[in-house]
Amino acid sequence: MSTAERRLRTPAGTGRGNLWLGILAVVQAAALAFVLLTVARPPIEHTGPLLGKNVTTADITAFTVTGSDGSAVTLKRNGIDWVLPDQGGYPAQNSRVKSFLQELTALQRSGLVATTQDAYKRLKVAPDTYQRKIDLTLKGGGKETLYIGSEPSYGSTHVRLAKDKGVYVTHSLHASDARTDASGYVDTTVLKLDQANVKRMEIKNANGDFVFTKGAGGWSWQGLPNGKKLDTQAVTNIVGALTSLQLNEPLGKKVQASYGFDKPLAVVTLTTVKQVKATSGSGTSGSGTSSTASKGPSSTGSTSSASSSAGSSATGSSANGSSATASTAKPGAATASTGGSSTSGTSTSAAAPSGTSTAAKPATPPAKPATRTVTTQTTITVGAKNKAGFYPIRLSNSPYIVQVTSAALGGAIGKKGSDFIAAPPKSGSNGTGASGGTSGLRPILPGTGGASKP
Repeated sequence: MSTAERRLRTPAGTGRGNLWLGILAVVQAAALAFVLLTVARPPIEHTGPLLGKNVTTADITAFTVTGSDGSAVTLKRNGIDWVLPDQGGYPAQNSRVKSFLQELTALQRSGLVATTQDAYKRLKVAPDTYQRKIDLTLKGGGKETLYIGSEPSYGSTHVRLAKDKGVYVTHSLHASDARTDASGYVDTTVLKLDQANVKRMEIKNANGDFVFTKGAGGWSWQGLPNGKKLDTQAVTNIVGALTSLQLNEPLGKKVQASYGFDKPLAVVTLTTVKQVKATSGSGTSGSGTSSTASKGPSSTGSTSSASSSAGSSATGSSANGSSATASTAKPGAATASTGGSSTSGTSTSAAAPSGTSTAAKPATPPAKPATRTVTTQTTITVGAKNKAGFYPIRLSNSPYIVQVTSAALGGAIGKKGSDFIAAPPKSGSNGTGASGGTSGLRPILPGTGGASKP
């Protein structure tokens, strides 16, 4: 059958019907895609704080932060303070804990990105896949678990509350903010002394017993070999490190055999001496006497000290109406009145005894507060090096054991006598040659007119 015959046999309008069927199929596909996209992209319907409107930092009584590697740290509220219960109740730094909890309670349900289980794993906010898991204990025994996940872009982090389906994006909290090491929540300075007050340091290690004392001329070493000079900088470096000793991690109160305190690698004792103000007593000061002399007691029938010491013109009235003149009276004069005797109760200029002045005495300067000398010894016992390369130490003024680095101890563990001896000055270091002449210059020979021979 030819092509023309086939066209004649095809019913009219069949091609147009196929066209409409094709258009309908496209419309249906588009509608299906729209429905699928709508279901896969959940509507943003949640608002407000992620932990709830009524949850504040004061409502959180404990929390545990767990990392993706299994490391974890727990903190617990103890009254108004925070402690590390797994480290023997080691005190946390309240300001650090408060700052972290404020970040948690400030998280908002905004920026919803997913609600499916598959998305949880991909965004690392699943129960078995996360960057950080934070378990919170609330007042009344309530529990909340928060997951901190991946960072889709710089400054953004995925977060999800375990009881909610939504995964949100925050810009205020990152996985690095949720520390899993105890040192992230404590004051890392475990010993703080005034370096200027350290007057003696004794180091006992495998290489010997080294005693250094500081006087007006600086540091000295009792065991300094004859003809040698002390390297004072070596001593100062150790003292500087120990008087601001930094921990790596608190370990708690319980002494373990692995710490090696029975055979310490080093024992360092620092002796500080300082002057403190003694408690002042309530003795009578000179100012009270001065005040009484200047004002004078108000009295009747007694001589006024103010008038008797003036020695200037003064007229007083006597009981019989005559006046007592003291214009020419000198201090200590026996009589200064004419015209009869004055009656008791009348002031005269003859009040002061001969040769005595009742003028106000100068105030006695307050005595300087007394001081007393306070001497304190602090001992640092260094245990065995652990697998991580740190050293457990015990301080005589603390019940806690912490671990530190060798550098934090100023290298006191392995110091030996030669480390404290100053190197001799290099020959010619003062700019002169071996003969003491000026380096590089030839001597001027007499009769050469100032020129030196080659």
